[in-house]
Amino acid sequence: MAWQPLNNSAILSQINNGSATQIIFKHSPRCGISSMALRRFEKSSLYGREDCEFWLLNVLEHRSISNTLASEFNVRHESPQVMVFEAKNLVYHASHSYIDTDEIVRILKK
Repeated sequence: MAWQPLNNSAILSQINNGSATQIIFKHSPRCGISSMALRRFEKSSLYGREDCEFWLLNVLEHRSISNTLASEFNVRHESPQVMVFEAKNLVYHASHSYIDTDEIVRILKK
């Protein structure tokens, strides 16, 4: 399973209209904590699920997209950060060490 790059603000409308669960990982490639969180996420049972679409947002290259997400969903910009959408609704967001893939799996089973 490869990440889909979130590198164009037009993709946000696709995410907002998607029927599958959409997961956005906001990542700063210059940050060791962000890289560690990304590796941990990729090793989880959540990553690669067929019923989810996985988007990787490089916040250094596309900060404007991150700002748009923060504004539209009233979530402070942070990195690393995970945002999970179901049926166009934000159902989970967390950053840094609070990113909990087990919690996301529990939420998706509801």
